[in-house]
Amino acid sequence: MFFYEGYICPVCKKKFTIDDDIVACPECGAPHHRECWKQTGKCVFAEDHGTPRQWRRTEEPSGEYSYQPNTSGTSQGSYEYGGGQTRTCSRCGKVNPEFAEFCSRCGNALNPPDWRSAQPGPQSRQTGQQYGGYPGSYGEYTPFHMPFVDPFGGVARDEKIDGVSAEDIVTFVGQNSAYYLPRFYKMSSSGSHTSWNWVAFLFTPYWLLYRKNYLAGGIVLFLSLVQKFINSLVLSRFIFPNLDMSSEATMFESLYRLVEDGRFTIYFSIITLLFVVELLVRIIFGLAGNAIYKNTAIKRIKKIGEKTGMDRITDDYPHKTSIIAEYRRELASQGGVSLVMVAIAFGIGWFGQMLYSALLL
Repeated sequence: MFFYEGYICPVCKKKFTIDDDIVACPECGAPHHRECWKQTGKCVFAEDHGTPRQWRRTEEPSGEYSYQPNTSGTSQGSYEYGGGQTRTCSRCGKVNPEFAEFCSRCGNALNPPDWRSAQPGPQSRQTGQQYGGYPGSYGEYTPFHMPFVDPFGGVARDEKIDGVSAEDIVTFVGQNSAYYLPRFYKMSSSGSHTSWNWVAFLFTPYWLLYRKNYLAGGIVLFLSLVQKFINSLVLSRFIFPNLDMSSEATMFESLYRLVEDGRFTIYFSIITLLFVVELLVRIIFGLAGNAIYKNTAIKRIKKIGEKTGMDRITDDYPHKTSIIAEYRRELASQGGVSLVMVAIAFGIGWFGQMLYSALLL
């Protein structure tokens, strides 16, 4: 299953496949084959941009769709949902995508499916094979092979999160928005400031830099380098020289003697304190990382809206279409992820390790 499964190119009227080169309109998101886009030079639905007839992705992306031409005289067609795995909301009865975490109509939390006991159908088995999973699996439902294709994670497209629409947040977050948006929505609606994030816990400075939180990421990376330097200094100058490294048994025996010797207590205390502080920092970001990212994203989105004039737009505002397009481009540009910063951070860490070795050995 992929993001445009079941959709049909509005130019050539051919159904998209997973191998197709597809481009989406930057204003309405309507998919086109790249060659078809070059052929028309613009979105087929350009005349409807900024109007109630503007193309919108259907709410139920997990089933089969068919394109229905519009017979009312406008250029806008529609996609009709025709089946597939779904989950019905117990509160309002809304039919949601199979992997949605929240109802797209009322926001009710949906109980997660039992992945271990689920029996996928032929389409699910095919999806698992396409994405590297084992035959008969849901594409190996793990954080690295998720069959989830709805970038909104089951949250309604026009839902407001701290005054910002879900659509704007998805555009800003970019990659893995299906994970973050439901958590942002849940924290905003419940007033909670904690939501566990394993990546933020395990790779704190790199996760922050990856999500373009440069200030916090830079500070945590700097503190991590200082911690490693002090740790290496204590070990190389005060601990290792007093250990008998002739064998593993003698090394542990001499280490035990150092622990019993009161003169070395301060050095072991420093190492322990540094470890505890690092662990506490990781736990804090593991618990509050999603909330920190949500607040950062909301602030930046609002700032971009002020910069582009998006916050002043009305239905009859002149140049509305161009302002919306510029706003979307800015969201995608200033949001998203940065692999370059992660590579730089790893480079800094490697250089720091080489510097420690040169200075301390």
